[in-house]
Amino acid sequence: MSAEGLIVALAEEPGAEPLWMRVANGAIVQSGAGANWLAACGLTALPDDMVVMLVPPAALVTLHAASYPDLPPRQGRAAARLAALAGGIVPADQLFAAANENDDPANPHMVAVAARADMQHWLLWAQHHGLDPDIMVPAPLLLPEVEEGFQRGIVGGATVLRGAGMVLAGDLALPELIGDAMVWDVPSEQINARAIAALERPPLDLRQGDFAKRVRRSFDKRALGRIALWSGLILFVALAIALVGLAKAHFAASRLDASSLAQARQIVSGATDLVQAEAEMDRQLAARGAGGYAFTAPVSGLMKALQDAPGVSLTALSRDPDGMIRATLASAKADDINIVLLALQAAGFTITATPSQDPGGRTLADITVRS
Repeated sequence: MSAEGLIVALAEEPGAEPLWMRVANGAIVQSGAGANWLAACGLTALPDDMVVMLVPPAALVTLHAASYPDLPPRQGRAAARLAALAGGIVPADQLFAAANENDDPANPHMVAVAARADMQHWLLWAQHHGLDPDIMVPAPLLLPEVEEGFQRGIVGGATVLRGAGMVLAGDLALPELIGDAMVWDVPSEQINARAIAALERPPLDLRQGDFAKRVRRSFDKRALGRIALWSGLILFVALAIALVGLAKAHFAASRLDASSLAQARQIVSGATDLVQAEAEMDRQLAARGAGGYAFTAPVSGLMKALQDAPGVSLTALSRDPDGMIRATLASAKADDINIVLLALQAAGFTITATPSQDPGGRTLADITVRS
């Protein structure tokens, strides 16, 4: 059962006041006439979880019953709506038909038909008074079903008769229509109980099809809070994993630096850091004619000298264990090789050259270059 509900029964006569009931925990706690339910209930706004039910008058809604046992329930409901619209005294496009949720093909489908203009008027009236009805139940359906005779009760201040396949407003209960059929009066308590039950399970809801209530997507603050909490936890765990990885890499690099410095101190005693150790080792290698610079400097000087002598080619290049560079130069003219040798000497390199000649007649020079 819904925690709270507001039932508003509309009057048939224009300008007449509607009757309303406030329901809480399955019981009527307040009631009144007019549209002052908020002030009467001491509220500034309706609670978000309150179910609002509108009850249109019996005189403006007709009920039909149709059986289609050979059709699936959904097709049977659609056929019942079409048949009810086709039986109207006004064009079908001016009428609106709504069927109940009957899933048993053996039972007749109940269809309520109202003018579209009336449906629009009721919903606009509700909107004007701050309501967006969740349910719209025709007044006759608040009376019990009957197999013979008529049940008579007062709904929204108006008398309503409900018989087997017939619904009449009080002023239409003429003898020629009801004949000598038995009429049972339904106590108001029973009508109210059926209205309260309709908040949870309406016998037929007019708010469907073109007039279905638009569901507004609302964000659950608790759900958003949980999402934010889990997102924060995930980000925290990801950050913690990254920080742990960085810490491990830092410690591994520190251990490697310490190990490298320990090995470097075996050659460069007194070194306090790797930069100092590396510089001292390069200095010692350079003094011995070894090391990376002892190779790259002579080779760089040789290549630069070759650029100034396009006719000279380098046919061999090697490095001795003591750091000396050996190369073989070839050219058609010895003067071109001399250009290379003079450029090396001018750059400050110590060179030696041994001339020779290949079988093709080219001049060769086996040279050594040292910084």
